[in-house]
Amino acid sequence: MNRWQHLEESFGTLPARQRVMIAAAAVLLIVLPMLSYVIMPDLESAAALSSENERLSQQIEQVNSALGELKGEFDEDINEPLRQEIKQLQVSASNARQSVENSATLQEVSQRRAFLNSVLNTSDALEIQSLTAKEPRKVFETGSIALYEHAVEAVFTGTYFDVLAFVRVLQSQHPNVIWAHFDYQVKRYPQGQITLEWHLLSTDKEFISG
Repeated sequence: MNRWQHLEESFGTLPARQRVMIAAAAVLLIVLPMLSYVIMPDLESAAALSSENERLSQQIEQVNSALGELKGEFDEDINEPLRQEIKQLQVSASNARQSVENSATLQEVSQRRAFLNSVLNTSDALEIQSLTAKEPRKVFETGSIALYEHAVEAVFTGTYFDVLAFVRVLQSQHPNVIWAHFDYQVKRYPQGQITLEWHLLSTDKEFISG
């Protein structure tokens, strides 16, 4: 106790500046250990938490951005382009079907046979050298509609005027037949050779026969 009183008396006799410095040193001696063992760990923990919070905030922003992109993709109808393509194909098929049905050039099986018989029997003045019905060829297809071309080639001999009369009769009897090839060559006047090819269109593939 006497020692403590002695210290107090000695401290009291010191100049004010020294007393302030000693008091500050005493405070530092008390505060520094607290900073090292109590406050600093709390500050470090707070800094770590702040860094972790910032990292988590960035991850949350990234997740929200990804969710926004996914939502945008789901909002778009991924089937719309396919539906539009199907719709266009349906329109094309409908137009093709209507065009085929309304076409005056289409020849049914009976009409094709009648044409072939006309080629064989129309003119007694011409001598037929050959007659060939070619394999039907598909020229158009859309959906369930297909268009076939039946080609018929014939070679005759006769005079020019007999050929002309034959052509006129055949055109009047079968106006919807397509005349694809016409070649007349004089072999020995007045006789000549004519090569003709016709195309008949149909929606069936049945071979032409007389």
